[in-house]
Amino acid sequence: MSGLLYAIGEVSRITGLSVKALRLYQEKGLLLPSRVDSSSGYRYYTERDIAQAHTLRALRDLLLSLEEIRGVLEELEQGAALVEQLARVRARLADEAASAQRSVLALDTLLRHQQQAEAYLRAPPPLQERWLPGVRAAVHRARGRYSDASVFFPRLFAACGPHVAGAPFCLYHEAEYREDDADISWCVPLAPGARPEGVHVEELPEVQAATLVHTGPPDSVGPSWARLFAHLHAHERVAAVPLRETFLRVGTTDAASSSTWLTELALAWEEPGARPRP
Repeated sequence: MSGLLYAIGEVSRITGLSVKALRLYQEKGLLLPSRVDSSSGYRYYTERDIAQAHTLRALRDLLLSLEEIRGVLEELEQGAALVEQLARVRARLADEAASAQRSVLALDTLLRHQQQAEAYLRAPPPLQERWLPGVRAAVHRARGRYSDASVFFPRLFAACGPHVAGAPFCLYHEAEYREDDADISWCVPLAPGARPEGVHVEELPEVQAATLVHTGPPDSVGPSWARLFAHLHAHERVAAVPLRETFLRVGTTDAASSSTWLTELALAWEEPGARPRP
C-alpha cells in the first residue's frame, strides 16, 4: 500500500462511517489512526486503516456488539481468515434467525388461540351425553408425541385399505397432557368382521361419554376439554380414561384453514362405586 494519509473527514466519506463513529472506535481501541498531529489533534489514516474501517463497518451492519467486533478483529490480527470469521458470524445469526422465527410462530399461535378462545366464549359448541357404540378397529398403541399421528394413521390406512369404515380417532390412556411420552392408541374403524393383515385389531366396547365437536386445529382443544371436565365435575362424576378424539375433518396447520378442523372430543366417567384413578 502507498504511504498516503487521509484526514478523518475523508475516511468518513470513503467508508460511510461518521466522524463521531470513527472517534468512538478510536476511543474503544477498535480503529486507531496511524497518525495524530500533536499540535492540531487532527487524525490521519492509512489505506490499511481504511481497509480495517470497511471491515468494521461490515461487522457493525451485521448488528454485532462492539465487544463482538473486537473479538473478530483480534482474531484477524492473529492471522485468522476473514471468510472463516464471517462464516462463524453467519452461523450464529442463522441460529438467532431460526430462534426468532420460532418465537414469531409461537406468538402467532398465541394470538390465534386468543381469537379462538374469544369466539369460543361467544358461541361454545353444544355438549351432549351419549353412548359411543362399540367399534372394531385397527389399533397401534405406543408411547410418543401427539404429532406421531402423521406417521401412524397413514400406515394404518394403507394396511386396512377397503376395510376402513369411519373417521380415525385417538385414545389417550392418561388424563394428563404429556410432551413426549404420551400413552396413545391410534385407531382406524373397520367394517364388521374385517381382519386386515399386518395390524392389531381390537373390539372396543360401547361407552357412555360427554361429547362435543371442537372447531379448530389439535393444539386449540384445551377450552373444549375444560368444558367436558367441568361438566363431569358439576355432576360429581370422575373422569375415566381413555379420553377420545375423533378426527371428523382434518385441515392444515396454517391459520387460514384452522376452522376446517372438526374433532369430536369424548370424556367418559367412572361407574358408581368404582375406585377413582390417582
